[in-house]
Amino acid sequence: MPSSLILSRLLGLALCCTPLHALAGTAPTDAAERLAACSACHGEHGEGVSGAEYYPHLAGKPAGYLLEQLQNFRDGRRVNAQMTWLVGSMDDAYMADIAAYYASMPPRTRPADTGAETLTDTMRDTALRLVEQGDPARNVPPCTACHGKALTGLEPAIPALVGLPADYIIAQLGNWRSGVRHAKAPDCMADVASDLSPGDIRAIAVWLSRQVAADGHRPAPAGSFLPPRACGAMPHGEAAP
Repeated sequence: MPSSLILSRLLGLALCCTPLHALAGTAPTDAAERLAACSACHGEHGEGVSGAEYYPHLAGKPAGYLLEQLQNFRDGRRVNAQMTWLVGSMDDAYMADIAAYYASMPPRTRPADTGAETLTDTMRDTALRLVEQGDPARNVPPCTACHGKALTGLEPAIPALVGLPADYIIAQLGNWRSGVRHAKAPDCMADVASDLSPGDIRAIAVWLSRQVAADGHRPAPAGSFLPPRACGAMPHGEAAP
């Protein structure tokens, strides 16, 4: 890890715990300064850090999703020593402020471009089939059924898949498969990940890391469509008209 990134994180730790609700009426740049520990890994405005293969962007993701992830780190459903340390003493109101700040930022819609491995024709075919059609024989829904046709997410709690590094996607699906990562019940992604093979996961991850949505494309409004299965607090059922 570059020494400059380590220093940035250490300097940011002292700032990150100043309550964001104390920033009411202040300029957005003030909030960014308070979140220096976050920006060291996730970018100044949550847009991601160029060349970082593991840390996801936060900008423009649904506030409900971001809040749930912060709670998951605090409450042990997700495991990351640095994140657990940062959020361990935060209450839900403080986390909601952080989530709302990053949700208000312009979404990242460009490819992650992290130098991931070559996308072979076989990998592309596998990814397209699973992303767009799923695999009914294995009870795997298509990614688009929950994350939207443009893969830019759904309010209030389903994130975009575009703009994520391949290594990050592989790691998270692997964590769900192995039981390291959990979400609030019903944990639909744990079920989906367990039904995907490692080859499926790699193909999907590398393909997704190269995708791009229309500039500034935000998550679909709540109720635009309904995911096909229960997942946390998200409503589900047949697609909305």
